[in-house]
This record gives sequence, structure tokens and C-alpha cells, in this order.
Amino acid sequence: MDKQNLFRMNLAARRKALGMTQEQLASRLNVSPQAVSKWENSSYPDCEMLPRLAAALNVSLDTLFGIRIKDAELDLEQLVTDEIRTIPHDKRPQFFMALMYSALCGCNQSSDDVGRIRDSYENETFSQLKTDRELAIARLNPDLRYFCFMEIPDAGVNSYFGDTTNMVRLFNTLADSDAIRIISYLGASARNKMFSAETISEKLEIPCEKVQNTIDRLDRLGMVWRVSADIADKPVILYGYSHSIPLTLILVLAKSITNYLRFNDPYIEDWEKGAFRRPDGEEDEVVPQAPWWKDGEL
Repeated sequence: MDKQNLFRMNLAARRKALGMTQEQLASRLNVSPQAVSKWENSSYPDCEMLPRLAAALNVSLDTLFGIRIKDAELDLEQLVTDEIRTIPHDKRPQFFMALMYSALCGCNQSSDDVGRIRDSYENETFSQLKTDRELAIARLNPDLRYFCFMEIPDAGVNSYFGDTTNMVRLFNTLADSDAIRIISYLGASARNKMFSAETISEKLEIPCEKVQNTIDRLDRLGMVWRVSADIADKPVILYGYSHSIPLTLILVLAKSITNYLRFNDPYIEDWEKGAFRRPDGEEDEVVPQAPWWKDGEL
């Protein structure tokens, strides 16, 4: 692709990524919409206009012209921060996913391709990264996209667990489908919306005693919060959902696991120890590989 077409393509793509029309960009630059249209289709702007154009789009001229430079002084975090602050809220999720997917693909040492997430996938598709230093997984289908990354500590992830009693209590709670229904119902509520156990029981047609037991377990685990109120001179306990991010991710990841992660794009494996470590710190032996062919061996 020649530089002129690359410039026009990058200009149009950047304008659209910002949710900006040609008319709006023209207004910022005090030019006609026809001028912007020509820049995107048939001509360059004047030289003195280029810095103003880059500033209006909050992008470098190098980026508009498709010039890739490696600069040791480049502040990548600042660039990402500045970029996100210019993106409309409704466009931000797509940018996050594109950025994270590209970062994961960059860990693939066997490919020089730029990681670009596709608009659609024929099957339920995941990207995965597994090394001795990090784990990452992303679901790529547009009906529900997510990205989870974890840096693995030297002592392994199991060093964080400590007492696992509450972990067992959580999984015992989630082992009941009615508990997931209750969480889903509370999670669909507006912020600071409160419910009585009787209301939840009536709405979901679950026995009130079971609702109360589940709510109490979630309360002890910090997943719901409670307030007391006097209604018609009677004390009533009301419950609200904490909109727990970890719990939401646990449920979504659990669904992904049970769907079986068959299709991957990409799947990167570069590990020997994995995420867990021996409690005593002892290194497990690496499985020896078969020796390579000797010279002349048939």
C-alpha cells in the first residue's frame, strides 16, 4: 500500500474510532467538510494543516503516515492513558479488548503478525497465554468478550491461598443452581436497590428459608450487604448486592470452562513449572526430552 493511501486510511480510521463525523472534524479545524472528505479520498492537507490535524485527532503524524519507530524514551503508559481519555465511553470496551488481545498476541514469538481481534468467530473462541511468569485468557466472541491476566508470583499462586475454608464455603454455596439464580437476580438490580428475602422468594419461586440461607452465606462472604428498617412498625432486614467483580468473573469463567475451550486464537504455551509451586519450595524435576537425532543416524 502506498503512503498516500495509508495516510487516508489511517485518517479515516482514527476519526471513526473517536466517533467523530467529517463535519465535526472540519469544524475543529475551521475547514469545510468537503476538505476533510478529500483528505480521506484523494488529496493531502496542506503542510501547515498537518500538525493541527494530528492535534485534533490526538494522534502523532507518524501514526497517521504509518511510520513505526522504536523510541527508548517512548512513554507507552502515557500514550495509552491519553488514548483512552479521548475515546467515547461506548467505544472504550472495544478498545480495551483490542489492546489486550494485541498484547497477548505479542507474546507469540513464532509470529510477526500484529494481533487484531476479528469482528466475528464461527465457534466460541478463546485466546490463551501460559508461561512460568503469567497466565491470560480472553473470550473473543462479540456476544461476551472478556480478558483476564494474572502475574504469577515466584512462590506460585497457591502461596496466596492460605486458609482455604472460605473458598470451600464459596464453592459449596455456588454448587446450588438456585444460588446462581439469586445472584443473577440481585446482580440485575440498580445500584443501592434493596430486597427482602420474602420478595426474592416470591419473584424466583424459591422457598423463603432457602433464600434466607443462601443470602446469609453470601453476606458472610461479603457478596451482599444488609440494612435494617422499620416498616409499619416492624423490623425488616433488606439486602443489596455488592456487585462483586470477582464473583461475576468466577461465574463467567466457570461457564467458559464447562463449554470446553476447544477453539483458540492464539494458544501460546511457554512453561515448565506452571502457576503452582511445591509448599516446601522444592523444584519439581523437568520431564527430560528425547535426545535429538545424531549426525548420520537413520
